[in-house]
Amino acid sequence: MKKTLLALLVLGAAIVLPGCGFDDGAGSTVTVVEITPTPEPTPTPEVTPTPEVTPTPEPVIVQTASGVNVTKQDGVYTTNTEVNLRADASTDAELVTGVGAGVQLTSTGVCDNGWIEVNYNGQTLYASGDYVTAVAADPNAAADPNAAADSNAAADPNAAVSDGTQADAAVSDGTVQQ
Repeated sequence: MKKTLLALLVLGAAIVLPGCGFDDGAGSTVTVVEITPTPEPTPTPEVTPTPEVTPTPEPVIVQTASGVNVTKQDGVYTTNTEVNLRADASTDAELVTGVGAGVQLTSTGVCDNGWIEVNYNGQTLYASGDYVTAVAADPNAAADPNAAADSNAAADPNAAVSDGTQADAAVSDGTVQQ
């Protein structure tokens, strides 16, 4: 009986085992698993510092002798007509000189009352903004403060400027008649 039991056991194992394992013959499938390599880490970019904000400069404001506020700023103006240049930014101020039409004036400031502060022959004088036009400054061009508007035009020394004051007349030789 021991032999029979052993024979049955060996026979059962012979039948069961081939169905449970890997068969090296036909119909076998091999699965290949591809391994993707670990990617190289992207370097962290350096932090770009935030540029510091440049503050807008505060306007420089001064006052004329009569108390008119002048905001300092450079500019160039061309006279539209004959213009009186005065010691202060008012028609009541002393008349220092006058210039003809088409003369470029170098401005050093703009007054609250519409007048412009100009540097004319080394003097700080004032011209009414009603008679000048702002132009783009040309750093290569030098203004000729004594130039006459039209050298062929006859100057009338008794002509009145529209503000009611007498204008200085530019004469054909480029001088200003007072």
